[in-house]
Amino acid sequence: MQTTRFSIITPCLNAHAYIAEAIVSVLAQQITDVEHVVVDGGSTDGTMEILKKFPHLIVISEPDKGMYDAINKGIQISKGEWIGLLNADDVYPKGSLRQALEAEAQNPGVQALNGGFAVFKDNGEDRKIIRISPSIDPNEFWFRIIRGSTAPNTWFLRRSIFDEFGLYDDRYRYAADREMILRLALAGVRPLSLSGVNYWFRQHEESATFSADDSREPKRGMLRIKTLLEGQDIQERYLSRLHLSKEVEKMLRLAHSETCYRIAATALYHHQWKLSIFAIRRGLHHNIFWPITFVRMATHRLWKEMVGHD
Repeated sequence: MQTTRFSIITPCLNAHAYIAEAIVSVLAQQITDVEHVVVDGGSTDGTMEILKKFPHLIVISEPDKGMYDAINKGIQISKGEWIGLLNADDVYPKGSLRQALEAEAQNPGVQALNGGFAVFKDNGEDRKIIRISPSIDPNEFWFRIIRGSTAPNTWFLRRSIFDEFGLYDDRYRYAADREMILRLALAGVRPLSLSGVNYWFRQHEESATFSADDSREPKRGMLRIKTLLEGQDIQERYLSRLHLSKEVEKMLRLAHSETCYRIAATALYHHQWKLSIFAIRRGLHHNIFWPITFVRMATHRLWKEMVGHD
Protein backbone atom coordinates (compact mmCIF):
# COMPACT_ATOMS: atom_id res chain seq x y z
CA MET A 1 0.00 0.00 0.00
CA GLN A 2 1.38 3.39 -0.99
CA THR A 3 1.90 5.58 2.06
CA THR A 4 4.06 8.39 0.68
CA ARG A 5 1.85 11.37 -0.12
CA PHE A 6 4.46 13.68 -1.66
CA SER A 7 7.61 13.17 -3.67
CA ILE A 8 9.56 16.40 -4.04
CA ILE A 9 12.04 16.24 -6.93
CA THR A 10 15.05 18.59 -6.91
CA PRO A 11 17.47 18.57 -9.85
CA CYS A 12 20.79 20.23 -9.08
CA LEU A 13 24.25 20.92 -10.42
CA ASN A 14 26.79 22.90 -8.42
CA ALA A 15 24.14 24.32 -6.09
CA HIS A 16 26.38 24.60 -3.04
CA ALA A 17 25.22 28.13 -2.21
CA TYR A 18 21.50 27.35 -2.09
CA ILE A 19 20.70 23.63 -1.78
CA ALA A 20 20.65 23.48 2.03
CA GLU A 21 17.90 26.10 2.30
CA ALA A 22 15.81 24.25 -0.28
CA ILE A 23 16.11 21.02 1.72
CA VAL A 24 15.29 22.74 5.01
CA SER A 25 12.20 24.34 3.46
CA VAL A 26 10.82 20.85 2.75
CA LEU A 27 11.59 19.68 6.27
CA ALA A 28 9.86 22.79 7.63
CA GLN A 29 6.57 21.64 6.08
CA GLN A 30 6.31 19.28 9.08
CA ILE A 31 4.58 16.55 7.09
CA THR A 32 5.95 13.08 7.70
CA ASP A 33 4.90 11.22 4.56
CA VAL A 34 7.16 13.19 2.22
CA GLU A 35 10.21 11.93 0.36
CA HIS A 36 12.74 14.33 -1.08
CA VAL A 37 14.62 13.10 -4.15
CA VAL A 38 17.69 15.09 -5.18
CA VAL A 39 19.11 14.30 -8.62
CA ASP A 40 22.62 15.70 -8.96
CA GLY A 41 24.25 15.97 -12.37
CA GLY A 42 27.82 15.59 -11.08
CA SER A 43 28.51 18.63 -8.92
CA THR A 44 32.10 19.59 -8.20
CA ASP A 45 31.55 22.56 -5.86
CA GLY A 46 30.85 20.78 -2.58
CA THR A 47 27.13 20.18 -3.17
CA MET A 48 27.48 16.46 -2.45
CA GLU A 49 29.12 17.17 0.91
CA ILE A 50 26.08 19.24 1.88
CA LEU A 51 23.68 16.52 0.74
CA LYS A 52 25.44 14.01 2.99
CA LYS A 53 24.41 16.12 6.00
CA PHE A 54 20.77 15.22 5.30
CA PRO A 55 20.53 11.41 5.55
CA HIS A 56 16.77 11.40 4.86
CA LEU A 57 17.35 12.44 1.23
CA ILE A 58 17.16 10.03 -1.68
CA VAL A 59 20.14 11.07 -3.82
CA ILE A 60 21.12 10.18 -7.36
CA SER A 61 24.42 11.56 -8.59
CA GLU A 62 25.38 10.84 -12.19
CA PRO A 63 25.72 12.66 -15.51
CA ASP A 64 22.46 13.60 -17.20
CA LYS A 65 21.20 15.23 -20.40
CA GLY A 66 19.91 18.29 -18.60
CA MET A 67 17.49 19.37 -15.90
CA TYR A 68 14.43 17.57 -17.25
CA ASP A 69 16.30 14.32 -17.78
CA ALA A 70 17.25 14.61 -14.09
CA ILE A 71 13.64 15.34 -13.10
CA ASN A 72 12.42 12.32 -15.07
CA LYS A 73 14.93 10.10 -13.25
CA GLY A 74 13.64 11.41 -9.95
CA ILE A 75 10.01 10.79 -10.85
CA GLN A 76 10.78 7.25 -12.00
CA ILE A 77 12.33 6.21 -8.67
CA SER A 78 9.91 8.15 -6.46
CA LYS A 79 6.92 6.63 -4.67
CA GLY A 80 4.72 9.58 -3.76
CA GLU A 81 1.11 9.99 -4.78
CA TRP A 82 1.78 13.66 -5.57
CA ILE A 83 4.83 15.00 -7.42
CA GLY A 84 6.25 18.47 -6.78
CA LEU A 85 9.29 20.14 -8.35
CA LEU A 86 11.60 22.24 -6.18
CA ASN A 87 14.60 23.90 -7.81
CA ALA A 88 17.84 23.73 -5.85
CA ASP A 89 17.92 27.53 -5.51
CA ASP A 90 14.27 27.98 -4.51
CA VAL A 91 12.21 27.32 -1.36
CA TYR A 92 8.75 26.32 -0.24
CA PRO A 93 7.16 28.74 2.21
CA LYS A 94 5.72 27.11 5.34
CA GLY A 95 2.32 25.56 4.83
CA SER A 96 2.63 24.80 1.11
CA LEU A 97 2.24 21.04 1.38
CA ARG A 98 -0.32 21.29 4.18
CA GLN A 99 -2.50 23.50 2.00
CA ALA A 100 -2.22 20.99 -0.84
CA LEU A 101 -3.30 18.14 1.46
CA GLU A 102 -6.28 20.11 2.70
CA ALA A 103 -7.31 20.98 -0.86
CA GLU A 104 -7.11 17.33 -1.87
CA ALA A 105 -9.21 16.27 1.12
CA GLN A 106 -11.96 18.66 0.02
CA ASN A 107 -11.63 17.68 -3.66
CA PRO A 108 -10.75 13.94 -3.71
CA GLY A 109 -10.74 13.56 -7.50
CA VAL A 110 -8.48 16.51 -8.29
CA GLN A 111 -5.53 15.67 -10.55
CA ALA A 112 -3.49 18.85 -10.27
CA LEU A 113 -3.03 21.73 -7.85
CA ASN A 114 -1.61 25.14 -8.67
CA GLY A 115 -0.59 27.99 -6.37
CA GLY A 116 0.77 31.49 -6.50
CA PHE A 117 4.46 32.35 -6.38
CA ALA A 118 6.81 35.04 -5.17
CA VAL A 119 10.16 36.07 -6.62
CA PHE A 120 12.67 37.11 -3.97
CA LYS A 121 16.19 38.44 -3.83
CA ASP A 122 18.71 38.23 -1.01
CA ASN A 123 20.86 41.23 -0.22
CA GLY A 124 23.13 40.22 2.62
CA GLU A 125 20.86 39.25 5.48
CA ASP A 126 17.88 41.04 3.98
CA ARG A 127 15.32 39.26 1.80
CA LYS A 128 13.24 41.34 -0.57
CA ILE A 129 10.14 40.22 -2.44
CA ILE A 130 10.47 41.41 -6.05
CA ARG A 131 7.01 40.42 -7.24
CA ILE A 132 4.08 38.15 -6.48
CA SER A 133 1.90 36.30 -8.98
CA PRO A 134 -1.39 34.59 -8.03
CA SER A 135 -2.45 31.07 -8.93
CA ILE A 136 -4.15 30.53 -12.28
CA ASP A 137 -7.68 31.87 -12.35
CA PRO A 138 -9.99 29.65 -14.46
CA ASN A 139 -11.15 32.74 -16.37
CA GLU A 140 -7.59 33.36 -17.62
CA PHE A 141 -6.63 29.71 -17.99
CA TRP A 142 -5.51 29.64 -21.62
CA PHE A 143 -3.80 33.00 -21.41
CA ARG A 144 -1.67 31.84 -18.48
CA ILE A 145 -0.96 28.43 -20.00
CA ILE A 146 0.08 29.70 -23.44
CA ARG A 147 1.16 33.33 -23.12
CA GLY A 148 1.49 34.14 -19.44
CA SER A 149 3.30 32.80 -16.41
CA THR A 150 2.62 29.08 -16.07
CA ALA A 151 5.08 28.64 -13.16
CA PRO A 152 5.09 24.80 -13.24
CA ASN A 153 7.01 24.63 -9.95
CA THR A 154 3.88 25.85 -8.17
CA TRP A 155 1.99 22.79 -9.44
CA PHE A 156 1.55 19.47 -7.69
CA LEU A 157 0.63 16.65 -10.08
CA ARG A 158 -0.72 13.21 -9.22
CA ARG A 159 1.55 10.35 -10.17
CA SER A 160 -1.23 9.00 -12.41
CA ILE A 161 -0.72 12.08 -14.63
CA PHE A 162 2.76 10.89 -15.60
CA ASP A 163 1.55 7.30 -16.04
CA GLU A 164 -1.11 8.48 -18.49
CA PHE A 165 0.57 11.36 -20.31
CA GLY A 166 4.27 10.60 -20.03
CA LEU A 167 7.27 12.37 -18.51
CA TYR A 168 8.88 15.69 -19.39
CA ASP A 169 10.14 15.97 -22.95
CA ASP A 170 13.87 16.28 -22.28
CA ARG A 171 14.56 17.43 -25.84
CA TYR A 172 13.80 20.84 -24.36
CA ARG A 173 16.47 22.05 -21.95
CA TYR A 174 14.62 25.18 -20.84
CA ALA A 175 10.93 24.84 -21.72
CA ALA A 176 10.00 21.20 -21.08
CA ASP A 177 7.90 22.21 -18.09
CA ARG A 178 5.82 24.63 -20.19
CA GLU A 179 5.38 21.92 -22.85
CA MET A 180 4.20 19.48 -20.18
CA ILE A 181 1.61 21.89 -18.79
CA LEU A 182 0.35 22.68 -22.30
CA ARG A 183 0.17 18.96 -23.10
CA LEU A 184 -1.90 18.33 -19.99
CA ALA A 185 -4.16 21.33 -20.60
CA LEU A 186 -4.96 20.17 -24.14
CA ALA A 187 -5.77 16.73 -22.72
CA GLY A 188 -8.34 18.31 -20.40
CA VAL A 189 -6.40 18.41 -17.13
CA ARG A 190 -7.40 21.43 -15.05
CA PRO A 191 -5.66 22.42 -11.81
CA LEU A 192 -7.43 23.38 -8.63
CA SER A 193 -6.13 26.88 -7.90
CA LEU A 194 -4.91 27.40 -4.33
CA SER A 195 -5.01 30.71 -2.53
CA GLY A 196 -1.87 32.59 -1.55
CA VAL A 197 1.76 31.82 -2.38
CA ASN A 198 3.06 28.26 -2.25
CA TYR A 199 6.44 28.68 -3.97
CA TRP A 200 9.33 31.15 -3.78
CA PHE A 201 11.65 31.63 -6.76
CA ARG A 202 15.08 33.07 -6.02
CA GLN A 203 16.38 35.85 -8.27
CA HIS A 204 20.15 35.64 -8.80
CA GLU A 205 22.66 35.94 -11.61
CA GLU A 206 22.94 32.21 -12.33
CA SER A 207 19.18 31.68 -12.58
CA ALA A 208 18.06 30.70 -16.09
CA THR A 209 14.61 32.24 -15.53
CA PHE A 210 14.78 34.77 -12.71
CA SER A 211 17.88 36.86 -13.25
CA ALA A 212 18.04 40.64 -13.08
CA ASP A 213 20.56 40.65 -15.95
CA ASP A 214 19.33 42.39 -19.09
CA SER A 215 19.10 40.39 -22.33
CA ARG A 216 21.25 43.09 -23.96
CA GLU A 217 24.17 41.53 -22.09
CA PRO A 218 25.63 38.97 -24.55
CA LYS A 219 25.56 35.88 -22.36
CA ARG A 220 22.07 36.61 -21.11
CA GLY A 221 20.86 37.46 -24.60
CA MET A 222 22.03 34.13 -26.02
CA LEU A 223 20.34 32.25 -23.17
CA ARG A 224 17.12 34.16 -23.80
CA ILE A 225 17.25 33.27 -27.49
CA LYS A 226 17.73 29.56 -26.70
CA THR A 227 14.75 29.61 -24.36
CA LEU A 228 12.59 31.49 -26.87
CA LEU A 229 13.54 29.10 -29.69
CA GLU A 230 12.31 26.20 -27.60
CA GLY A 231 9.08 28.05 -26.91
CA GLN A 232 8.68 28.74 -30.63
CA ASP A 233 9.20 25.07 -31.45
CA ILE A 234 6.57 24.03 -28.91
CA GLN A 235 4.08 26.56 -30.26
CA GLU A 236 4.58 25.40 -33.85
CA ARG A 237 4.40 21.78 -32.77
CA TYR A 238 0.96 22.27 -31.27
CA LEU A 239 -0.27 24.67 -33.97
CA SER A 240 0.21 21.81 -36.43
CA ARG A 241 -2.39 19.77 -34.56
CA LEU A 242 -5.87 19.35 -35.96
CA HIS A 243 -9.04 20.09 -34.04
CA LEU A 244 -7.71 22.82 -31.79
CA SER A 245 -10.46 25.01 -30.40
CA LYS A 246 -10.65 28.51 -31.89
CA GLU A 247 -9.64 30.02 -28.53
CA VAL A 248 -6.55 27.82 -28.18
CA GLU A 249 -5.48 28.29 -31.81
CA LYS A 250 -5.85 32.07 -31.53
CA MET A 251 -3.88 32.14 -28.28
CA LEU A 252 -1.12 29.95 -29.74
CA ARG A 253 -0.84 32.17 -32.82
CA LEU A 254 -0.61 35.29 -30.68
CA ALA A 255 2.03 33.67 -28.48
CA HIS A 256 3.97 32.51 -31.54
CA SER A 257 3.93 36.01 -33.06
CA GLU A 258 5.18 37.50 -29.80
CA THR A 259 7.90 34.86 -29.46
CA CYS A 260 9.10 35.47 -33.02
CA TYR A 261 9.30 39.20 -32.29
CA ARG A 262 11.37 38.59 -29.17
CA ILE A 263 13.75 36.27 -31.01
CA ALA A 264 14.13 38.67 -33.92
CA ALA A 265 14.61 41.73 -31.72
CA THR A 266 17.13 40.05 -29.42
CA ALA A 267 19.00 38.54 -32.38
CA LEU A 268 19.13 41.91 -34.16
CA TYR A 269 20.56 43.56 -31.07
CA HIS A 270 23.32 40.93 -30.88
CA HIS A 271 24.00 41.02 -34.64
CA GLN A 272 22.70 37.48 -35.16
CA TRP A 273 21.38 38.27 -38.64
CA LYS A 274 20.55 34.74 -39.82
CA LEU A 275 18.68 34.01 -36.62
CA SER A 276 16.73 37.23 -36.91
CA ILE A 277 15.75 36.43 -40.51
CA PHE A 278 14.72 32.93 -39.41
CA ALA A 279 12.42 34.38 -36.72
CA ILE A 280 10.91 36.88 -39.16
CA ARG A 281 10.16 34.12 -41.67
CA ARG A 282 8.57 31.90 -39.01
CA GLY A 283 6.47 34.81 -37.80
CA LEU A 284 5.19 35.54 -41.31
CA HIS A 285 4.61 31.86 -42.02
CA HIS A 286 2.06 31.58 -39.21
CA ASN A 287 0.65 35.11 -39.35
CA ILE A 288 0.66 37.32 -42.46
CA PHE A 289 -0.07 40.28 -40.18
CA TRP A 290 3.02 39.54 -38.09
CA PRO A 291 4.75 42.85 -39.04
CA ILE A 292 1.96 44.63 -37.15
CA THR A 293 2.85 42.60 -34.06
CA PHE A 294 6.52 43.49 -34.54
CA VAL A 295 5.80 47.22 -34.77
CA ARG A 296 3.38 47.13 -31.83
CA MET A 297 5.79 45.31 -29.53
CA ALA A 298 8.80 47.32 -30.64
CA THR A 299 6.92 50.58 -30.03
CA HIS A 300 5.86 49.39 -26.61
CA ARG A 301 9.45 48.47 -25.75
CA LEU A 302 10.74 51.87 -26.88
CA TRP A 303 8.05 53.64 -24.85
CA LYS A 304 9.06 51.67 -21.74
CA GLU A 305 12.70 52.60 -22.35
CA MET A 306 11.79 56.29 -22.65
CA VAL A 307 9.67 56.23 -19.50
CA GLY A 308 12.41 54.37 -17.67
CA HIS A 309 14.94 57.06 -18.53
CA ASP A 310 12.71 59.98 -17.48
